[in-house]
Amino acid sequence: MKINIKATNYFFWGLALLVIPLSFFSAPEASGHHKMPPLLKHVNEIVALTGYSMLALSFVLSARIKWLERQFDGLDKMYQTHHKMAVVAFIFMLAHPFLLALRWIPDNAARFFLSVFPLHHRDEVNLGSYALWGIIVLMVFTLLIKLPYRIWKISHKFMGVFFIMIVIHTFHLTVSFDRNPLLWIYLVLISGFGIAAFIYQTLLFGLFNRGLMYVVKAVEKINGKVLSVKLIPQGRELNFIPGQFCFFSFRYPGLSRESHPYTLCSGEGSTVQILVKSLGDYTSRLYDTLKPGAKVKINGPYGCFHFREGINDQVWIAGGVGIAPFVSWMNDLQLKPSDKLRVELYYCVNQEGEAMYLDEFRSFEQSFPGFKLHLICADKEGFLKVRGIVGIQEKEIFLCGPKAMSKSLNGIFQEMHIPSQRIHYENFDFS
Repeated sequence: MKINIKATNYFFWGLALLVIPLSFFSAPEASGHHKMPPLLKHVNEIVALTGYSMLALSFVLSARIKWLERQFDGLDKMYQTHHKMAVVAFIFMLAHPFLLALRWIPDNAARFFLSVFPLHHRDEVNLGSYALWGIIVLMVFTLLIKLPYRIWKISHKFMGVFFIMIVIHTFHLTVSFDRNPLLWIYLVLISGFGIAAFIYQTLLFGLFNRGLMYVVKAVEKINGKVLSVKLIPQGRELNFIPGQFCFFSFRYPGLSRESHPYTLCSGEGSTVQILVKSLGDYTSRLYDTLKPGAKVKINGPYGCFHFREGINDQVWIAGGVGIAPFVSWMNDLQLKPSDKLRVELYYCVNQEGEAMYLDEFRSFEQSFPGFKLHLICADKEGFLKVRGIVGIQEKEIFLCGPKAMSKSLNGIFQEMHIPSQRIHYENFDFS
């Protein structure tokens, strides 16, 4: 079934912006603030509540709800919307105290700048200031300073605490049921969604998603940076569709239990295989120290990267370890062939020595008439020139690779006026 990703995005942005028309049911109040016009106070209230609603919904979008993931055609797209909505919410909330502080201009400029600090006479006002500064610190670490993933993930849990502080601040100072019952009901619902998503993700996720326990069966260093890991179950087996991914948490001494997403390359019987590329501290330690016998907790599967839901003429584009879902699809086609499917795989690497499963793909090309392999080596022929792919405008496109590559190619596809419904991509950089 085709998912209209734009419609899902529009729904969430529209739900967040619904606060604006609802706010107009509240007549501007006579301001109790020094020299603050009622209209300016009302505009400031709308700005604050818009940021508030977006922040609440950003929690829903980060909670790994599988039903919701399917509406976005993948967890990566849902996380990208979460990221954008959280950034816009931050901008609106940051503007709120400064708009409110305009009442001190021009008489008391110092008071204008101090208004953003928790130096007020009312605790509920200070609570909002504390929450804002907490969010500022977290956003700085998210957008500007790259913390190690494990530390960033722990620090991000405080965002929910700050949101609860903002909830208290908002309902004490901004809106009441008597003044605007529709807006009050909307804010109660939107706040409930946000708090429930935070509690689910932080406290209850493990209860509803216990995961599956596997053990490492075999480890193979394919090249200087990529590790192939085969795992077998210690109980119930994982049920997944080729092309999906799971979050893997490796359990052995010297390694943190943080979870990372990896595409499932194959499922031969009960065996699961993934590719791990050494990119940071965690993956480098995996590459150097992982041995057979290590226990692994798997949570998932996730993802909506399914080639069998596309039309018969397809283009597959892989970059680096982005070849993983296509390895899974090749294995799936060997088990369940399709006579009508016609596929061109463009495998992009820096040099031929980096190409993984090259022999397997070449062998598959000989046995499957509808499959054609193109190896694109940057050191010999430069980057892939998608404009030169014959008939690409009429084909289904599946893309998996580094974020920069995906962004560049998606831009070219837009210039070529290829319908977005026929462009499918998987991106594990969830920012």
